[in-house]
Amino acid sequence: MWILADIIVSANAIITHQLPGGGVRDIIRFVLIAWALSRTNFSTKFLLYLALASIVGTIFTLAYSYYSTGGVLKELHSVGHINHSAIFLLITYSISLSLLLFDFKSLNLSQKAFLIFTTIVLFSATVDSNSRSTFGLIVFVTIIQFLYLLFRIKKTHLTIGFFGLMFCIGFLFIQNPPEALQRIQSQGIVSLDHSHRTKINNFSYYAFTKTPLLGIGFGNYSKLEIKEIQNLIIQDKGIFDSNLYATASHSHNVYFNYLLSGGILIFSIFIWFWLYIFWIILKLLSNKEKVWIVAASFSVVSINLGIGFVNTTLHHEHAILSMFILGLLTSTYRQTMMSNNQIKLKVK
Repeated sequence: MWILADIIVSANAIITHQLPGGGVRDIIRFVLIAWALSRTNFSTKFLLYLALASIVGTIFTLAYSYYSTGGVLKELHSVGHINHSAIFLLITYSISLSLLLFDFKSLNLSQKAFLIFTTIVLFSATVDSNSRSTFGLIVFVTIIQFLYLLFRIKKTHLTIGFFGLMFCIGFLFIQNPPEALQRIQSQGIVSLDHSHRTKINNFSYYAFTKTPLLGIGFGNYSKLEIKEIQNLIIQDKGIFDSNLYATASHSHNVYFNYLLSGGILIFSIFIWFWLYIFWIILKLLSNKEKVWIVAASFSVVSINLGIGFVNTTLHHEHAILSMFILGLLTSTYRQTMMSNNQIKLKVK
């Protein structure tokens, strides 16, 4: 359904707006990845190997990025801009942390050592990206995952250990605050330049009202000009103040991106998809096996929808990584439901 709607939107962009329709490839790519994984049955061990493979790939890419720039993290070369690289690192960190916390007993010694190493490295690299939004989300994801672990295990020594760890990390951040934290303290977490982001959002809103049903097609945001919405603003407000609106290479907001690029058609599918994923997470909360995939998926949802307020998430490489995890989640849910149905049939 999502792919068909995207093709319709792209055709409309070409025919109606005389704009390129190539943006269709990105959504088709990550939707097919999620669909293919969701329709495949994975053993518990193979599921673990897939997750580990994604972490290994990121670690090698991260190492090369540091090496090629003399020890300064500018971007992951396969991902691009530092903000998008930070999102990719944060998602990979959430996978590593989820495996470490919730699949610890089934890991062998080398896997445990590897995940301890990667969790620390990915946490440090994400903070080192100096992205305020990813800094805020990495704190949120870490706290939520540890609290979920405490909720499931309910052991006093783990509770003490968790609060002790949080105290130590907090103390280190206070004594030597990373650049992202310094920027949050001085400017807030919302955006690099709140005024400029507000101008972009203002522009995106009126651009959406011009083509509300099918949008302008994905990848065409940078081709829009302020003069195209000037009459709409005058009709709405009676006056046009160019200082209140700004264009950019992209919308810096995942909600406006899907609303403007795909119109109400794609945006409704986008919302339905996340509600469906959240529903699956709730259904699997009571599952005692593969808990890590539930924790990782919740983190993916939080990262995409949280950072999505200030950046275009579910986009290119980090969309592929997100759909990789969500595809595994859907596969796990489907296998669980099939297993439960077979048990019910045997009982009858």
